[in-house]
Amino acid sequence: MLKLALFAALCAVCYKTNPDEESFKKYMEEKRKEKTNTTNSKVLNSVNNAISQVVAPLPNYTYNNYSICSLCSVDNGPKFIGFCNSWIPIGGVKNSDNSGSSSSSGPSSSQGLSSAEIEKELEGYVISGNKEKAQKNYKEAGKLYVKAAQGYEKQNNTNEAAINYENAFKVYQSDENYARAYENARASANLFANNERTISRAARLYESMAQISKAQKNLKSSFENYTSAVELYNKIENNNSTMQTRIDQADLAAEMGDDYTEKAIELFEDIAKRSANEPLLKYNVTSALGKASLLQLNKSVNKNNFDDFSATLDKYIDAYPVFADSAEYDLCHDVDIAITIDNVDAVKDLCTKYKQTHNISEWQSTIIDKVIKYAEKKAKSIL
Repeated sequence: MLKLALFAALCAVCYKTNPDEESFKKYMEEKRKEKTNTTNSKVLNSVNNAISQVVAPLPNYTYNNYSICSLCSVDNGPKFIGFCNSWIPIGGVKNSDNSGSSSSSGPSSSQGLSSAEIEKELEGYVISGNKEKAQKNYKEAGKLYVKAAQGYEKQNNTNEAAINYENAFKVYQSDENYARAYENARASANLFANNERTISRAARLYESMAQISKAQKNLKSSFENYTSAVELYNKIENNNSTMQTRIDQADLAAEMGDDYTEKAIELFEDIAKRSANEPLLKYNVTSALGKASLLQLNKSVNKNNFDDFSATLDKYIDAYPVFADSAEYDLCHDVDIAITIDNVDAVKDLCTKYKQTHNISEWQSTIIDKVIKYAEKKAKSIL
């Protein structure tokens, strides 16, 4: 009973001393005066207070009376609780969070920091990113690497920016977030490409983008990225070690067909030319010319005109005699003769045998099947 009586008495006191809205206004004005009473002169302080009243009116707030206490919430500011004729701030400040914004251009806390402090902060992002990567938290690692990259880019440290965009690309790729991976690979490649010493690194990133695009069936984008990679490799001396990139680009153009057929032929012929004087790349000569010959054969089928096909094969033999000993030359040469004399069975046998004994791509198989159908149709039209 005693506790209940004490509680009732406390409530009665709080009720009688519950501060009203006017007292809150006075409280806020007093707090504002404290900030303007910055001199030892009462006159100057009075002037400061008067100015403060004009240029800094009280903020908007919401007042709630709960009988034994009151609560005031300042818009976009703290909250205050009132009891026993007093007001006490209880927090509630609202802060904006831009940490997930893609438009952020670096560390949000860098304003006013020295270069050394900014550098330390950026290194912290990288270290944290490495830790997240080690724990396979690829999404978080990617965010940290991007923060570091954006910060370095803002500091005009393009090399470190490129490195961290590349780091982000790798972790997003591991996370199978290919859209983010592609985005960061492009950002990194663009920066690396502007430095002569890192051109090959940029080219490899364009290759990676080409592979991502191809996997997503965006063949046009894939071809454009392969083209960018090859153009960068062309700026490097002794770049035949990148031959596989050229082959991938040419194969893709052949696969795309139509308007890309001529480009594919041109690329395969270039591969043969680059490989001719390299002992370790001799196979590329026959392989590339074999593919170019198949594309030329397909053109003849489409035009229903084989007048130029034999001349094309002869041109390849004259430039690269090694091609005469290849299975690809035998196929194209013998098929040309069989079609000319309308020997459908020979065309079928030659094409079927080649498909059975060689590991060929889908586009090559499609052309060979098309040649068989053409020979059959041509024979029927004659009959």
